[in-house]
Amino acid sequence: MARREGEEISAGSMADIAFLLLIFFIVTTTMELEAGIPQQLAMKVELPPDFKRPDVKQRDVFSISINGNDQLYVEKELHEVEDISEMIYSYFTANMNSETNVLEARYVPYTVEICKEAIKLGEQELAENPEDIMIESRLLKWEKRLMVCETLPDGGYREIHETAVIQVKQKAKTTYGMYIAVINEVKKIVNQVRDEKCKEIFNGLSYYDLDLKLDEDQEKMKILRILVPERIIEPAIKN
Repeated sequence: MARREGEEISAGSMADIAFLLLIFFIVTTTMELEAGIPQQLAMKVELPPDFKRPDVKQRDVFSISINGNDQLYVEKELHEVEDISEMIYSYFTANMNSETNVLEARYVPYTVEICKEAIKLGEQELAENPEDIMIESRLLKWEKRLMVCETLPDGGYREIHETAVIQVKQKAKTTYGMYIAVINEVKKIVNQVRDEKCKEIFNGLSYYDLDLKLDEDQEKMKILRILVPERIIEPAIKN
């Protein structure tokens, strides 16, 4: 009896089926992403040889430390994350509107006249040293301050001192979740103060309602970010 040969199975379409299954799993699978906060890094510049760093007074630095056990220390005192909101708010607002004896962040007064005089001197310095990046940067700051002064009805304002910063220190074993929680609290208070200034200056308009697609709202945003700057520094992580 002759043997009956088995029928061959066509495998030509198997690659197509496998490819379709792969696409299906890629489309339907959800990836767990870590939470993050967008941060714009400062541009690195070459400092001139005669550059002198400004003296930073300890009273201007709001120190936050997180150790390897996720314990939070504010000004060397143990606290919970929820505790720092009120302290940061006080740090930003204690001397914002007038001179006080409260040892919080210092604020410097600016007027149209002060800004114009500083711009005039800056332009003279830049004409003598056209490639000096530091002079150009200072001049740009004064031009922004003049823009704010001319916008505000009082013709002037008080700006937090340049050396006033919030310092967030962490250890290598600090968890990412704890770090994010602290940074989030700081940014929340900064935006809260901006919202208060926005309502005060722009007839009750909320900072959170500003539309970055509108040119006029972009200008308002620039003013508020000068009035209430976000100055967070993070030293190198230590073990």
